[in-house]
Amino acid sequence: MREKMKPAVLALLIVRICLWIVALAATIYWMYYSIKLHREGIFVPEEYSPRLRPVLYTCLIISVAAVCISFVLRAISVRIKNQGVKE
Repeated sequence: MREKMKPAVLALLIVRICLWIVALAATIYWMYYSIKLHREGIFVPEEYSPRLRPVLYTCLIISVAAVCISFVLRAISVRIKNQGVKE
């Protein structure tokens, strides 16, 4: 049973790593976009906020969703490991 369990757990781990990379990339992108706006000389909140908000919200949703999915996949991985130990 352990031989059947290993590829599934490994596949879940690889997917989880990819999801964490996606979350990190989305976070880095909105930080970069914020710095880009400052470099363009946009400091006034009335101008800065409307430009940053769509990027920030989109990236935040992507990051939170990726992390949540990663935790669900971890729970599935733990369940698979526990089933292998019981058998």
